[in-house]
Amino acid sequence: MKKISDIKGLGGMLNGFRDLVKDERSVTFVGTPGFCTPFATFLGYPVREKRLAFVPGLDVDKTREMVATEHGIELAAETTPDADVVVILGGMAMPKIGVTIDEMAALLGKIEHEKLIGVCFMGILDKAGWCSSPAIGFDYVMNVNLMGDISGN
Repeated sequence: MKKISDIKGLGGMLNGFRDLVKDERSVTFVGTPGFCTPFATFLGYPVREKRLAFVPGLDVDKTREMVATEHGIELAAETTPDADVVVILGGMAMPKIGVTIDEMAALLGKIEHEKLIGVCFMGILDKAGWCSSPAIGFDYVMNVNLMGDISGN
């Protein structure tokens, strides 16, 4: 994959994601329950006018719609995972989660979609071999590197 743009900070991440899905009507996020859920709601906020859904892990039968409320984006009723674009969140490729490329490819075969995007931190999708896998076939991958520190008294 060739780099198409640089992003800076969380605002750049949100703007970059919004640009990637600007022409789509629906987005389904696939991620680990708990760990990836807040990232899906974070990325969903700037595109909240679209039909949004979240698949927890590999369980398409537990897909939930994501709706905008006065509190932000929240998970709601069951819905179909089918969408114009599917977004695989990097938590799915983390070694402790244990999802293989073949398992992810099988899941993608169950979801109707036109475009596939990976969103991760610290290059986890590439490190796990998912970016180069023809079985997955990302159209785009957004990799964000975060650095910080904690200070105290």
